[in-house]
Amino acid sequence: MNQQRAKTLFEQYLNETLPPEDLWELKSAIHDDRFRVLFDELLKNAFKDTSFEETDDDAKQAVLNILNLKISQQNEAELGKNKQRRLIPFRWLAGAAALLFIALGAGWLFLHEDKKEEKQNTYSHNIRPGGNRATLTLSNGKKLILTDALNGQLANESGVQVNKTKQGEIVYMITSRKNSAQQALPYNTLTTKRGEQFQVVLPDGSHVWLDAVSSLRYPVAFSGNERKVELTGQGYFEVTHNAAMPFIVKTAKTEVQVLGTHFNVSAYDDASDDKTTLLEGSVKVKSSNSTALLKPGDQAVSDNNGHLNISHDVDVEQETAWKNGLFIFKGAGIQEIMAKASRWYDIDVIYKGNIPKKRLNGRMSREVDISELLGILQFEGIKFRMEGKNLVITD
Repeated sequence: MNQQRAKTLFEQYLNETLPPEDLWELKSAIHDDRFRVLFDELLKNAFKDTSFEETDDDAKQAVLNILNLKISQQNEAELGKNKQRRLIPFRWLAGAAALLFIALGAGWLFLHEDKKEEKQNTYSHNIRPGGNRATLTLSNGKKLILTDALNGQLANESGVQVNKTKQGEIVYMITSRKNSAQQALPYNTLTTKRGEQFQVVLPDGSHVWLDAVSSLRYPVAFSGNERKVELTGQGYFEVTHNAAMPFIVKTAKTEVQVLGTHFNVSAYDDASDDKTTLLEGSVKVKSSNSTALLKPGDQAVSDNNGHLNISHDVDVEQETAWKNGLFIFKGAGIQEIMAKASRWYDIDVIYKGNIPKKRLNGRMSREVDISELLGILQFEGIKFRMEGKNLVITD
């Protein structure tokens, strides 16, 4: 194998275009000392926009070890499943759109060859990720289980037609405005359980993404001088502009008022704070004790006492990663990571002993099985075991 062939294989793997039959060839190249300088140069270029140090040999070795382990796991999966499904590899390139996890501490994950066999493992209890599912409760109490198989018209209430599209979202269409101002409008509630997410286009054209373990209550049509909806859990909103009728998102702790904008609200019952993060436009956030006007990049955090704390220039990509099919963590503790994993993979997380204090940086796709997440825990030296759908973390 020459240098150009080794470089091509390495770059194809990073871009997820490497043919499965070439995995072993790349694995051999990684252990060939003739190509070490080449790989070092490729890694240096890959990390040119980060804090990567050219002399950080441990960092480079760690990345190569991760790559080597993933190739081994991927190749075994290909052989075991007759190449019907390719495992998604870790992505360690800064800013890449798929999988990346590198430890904090000194800034890198230190994995050495003498520990590789100890770390490598297979999981007998694999769990698939969540998907586009939800329950729609109509005003008469009827519940509709929404899945990919259920499309078309679902209901017609007070001159409003409720449809589900093939793209996996609920769309409300006003077919008649007769008596809409004189009568009380019916309300619908869209609810997601653990392992579920969904989208809805409201009668005014506003688009809402609903994360797992969340609910959105809203009228089938808007009237009067405001558009008010009620949220528990997490939702991402793209609100249609209407200066005469402000859009209001009410949670247990806050009210978010907008005219037309893009923002994310996280208001889980089991979280100590409600968070509103603004991407575009302007919103007013009100709690029991405070009011704040947010600009793009601002985040308002409301605590249990009704106080608002405002942060500027927050990482909006991290806050809205769920809507884009990603987990993104930056200095995240184990409990934060596990809370999101519990909702998405429909698992219960049990801590026995001291909770690990390690904090993680990185990203991974929400479309992969839980085995990818368990692999990350292994790389970090976190002790755990799977008991059915219980993830037990031990000290």
